[in-house]
Amino acid sequence: MPGPVFFYFALVALATAVTAAWFAFRPTERTLGLVRPLCAATTYSALAATFAGLVNGLFGLAHSASAGGPDPSWTRIVPAFAETPIPLIVGFAVVSVSWLLVAVGLRRQA
Repeated sequence: MPGPVFFYFALVALATAVTAAWFAFRPTERTLGLVRPLCAATTYSALAATFAGLVNGLFGLAHSASAGGPDPSWTRIVPAFAETPIPLIVGFAVVSVSWLLVAVGLRRQA
């Protein structure tokens, strides 16, 4: 289950996408002024969620190694870190789609 940092990231990314879509349909300077900081917030929250996933994976790896359990192997390490870059991928995709929607809104505004 994702942690609270990921839910914050998802909320910020959703707000960015909705605001960009709103700008595409009703372009105003005020909405464009909101899209810029929301895209930055999406990028930084994606970085925070990625690093939180990395820390959680390292903590789990260290905990399993120190608990006297089986020695951690690649079959346990790789899946633990496979989900780590997902917030970055989704975040950058949301930002790129948002700026494409802004481009549509700017075209409509002109």
